[in-house]
Amino acid sequence: MTRLIARRTRLVFETPLRIGKRPLIVAVEAWGLRLREKGRRHDFAITWAQICNRAAMIAERARRAGSGEQNQHRERKNSS
Repeated sequence: MTRLIARRTRLVFETPLRIGKRPLIVAVEAWGLRLREKGRRHDFAITWAQICNRAAMIAERARRAGSGEQNQHRERKNSS
């Protein structure tokens, strides 16, 4: 379960996802997200545009995989 750690000027969540043995901390900013392991200072920043682009890539891959399965099903149906 995702746990809200701090909410004053920004949202900070502790996620159930673990990197090694440490949970992932997500700080929501106006420009994007800051990701880091709990107990570490080093973080990884990702913008909202990068998140949207990655989501579009995943959706396109899923659409292609779905249409590929449908085409295979049609080919099997037509060959019978």
